[in-house]
Amino acid sequence: MKAAVLKNWLDLELCDVPKPVPNENEALIKVKLAGVCGSDITVYRGKHMTATVPTVLSHEILGTIESLPEGYDGPFKLGQRVLMNPVIACGHCAACKAGLENVCENLKLLGIHVDGGFAEYTKVGVDKLVALDEDIPDEVAILGEPFAVGYHVMLRSKVKKGDKVFIAGGATVGLYIAIFAKACGAERVIISEINEPRRKFVEEMGIETINPTQCDIMEVMREVTDGAGYDVVYDTSGAPISILQLPDLCRCGGTMLSLGLSGDAYQFIIGKVSFKEITLVGNRLYSQDDFEKGVRFLEDNWRKLGLDRMVTDRLDLTQIEKALNMMLNGENICKIIIDCQK
Repeated sequence: MKAAVLKNWLDLELCDVPKPVPNENEALIKVKLAGVCGSDITVYRGKHMTATVPTVLSHEILGTIESLPEGYDGPFKLGQRVLMNPVIACGHCAACKAGLENVCENLKLLGIHVDGGFAEYTKVGVDKLVALDEDIPDEVAILGEPFAVGYHVMLRSKVKKGDKVFIAGGATVGLYIAIFAKACGAERVIISEINEPRRKFVEEMGIETINPTQCDIMEVMREVTDGAGYDVVYDTSGAPISILQLPDLCRCGGTMLSLGLSGDAYQFIIGKVSFKEITLVGNRLYSQDDFEKGVRFLEDNWRKLGLDRMVTDRLDLTQIEKALNMMLNGENICKIIIDCQK
């Protein structure tokens, strides 16, 4: 089969490789679509703290079930269209025993530590499959994994009715956080984005935006919050200047999250967090329950919110390097997906 193999950092090659052989309790999946995520770029550049090579990238995977374990009598059937939770936890470390499988001490993730979705076929535990409603199109359903992240982020950041929320970065991650924040009843949700085509797209999706190169974001904060600061602030851009500004934008007693997974170091002034008693929240992945609820939110709301607009580029597997370069150069407007059967 064809697969895009990351042989080393910045060294990706479309190769002929053996079709995966499922282990006990695993399903073989014929991959229809795979999403390109910012974390794929972090891995590609060698900036991810735990990624390994060689590997097949992509943890956002939609496909159909090609085979099930021998003797399987559960709810799934051959040919069924599914998404898959890419989290592979050990089940016996302290984190897993505490119910925190998403931060398992021995965590493996499809597309980062184990071969993922930029291939014609992949394999995954049957317990990680999530069925899809028949009427949700493939190009919307593929957003299920990002929406699972968004659901988990909302649980962690505890956005509530009346909150004023600031998000640095208007790519896919920032957009689905904004969508969830509004669904939670936030009074104002503002995305800061310097890429003008992307900022305009976010505006078209019904989210308020600013371009920080064309305004003073601190002055905007003072106008929006009467000088108090935002209740919840997020960085999804990974830009050092955005991360370092979060405490200044956050109110006393507020909450701040950075969603970056890079191992890069920043000269962060932790005293700003202490002086304002800001809650600094870590965030990583999701539970199986989060994943399923994120997918259900997508299924229930995609028409009303026009979420079919979020896939802005569809490329073939042979064009995977073009997709990565688009991400690296900021040329993508929102989600890039890969058709893995072409």
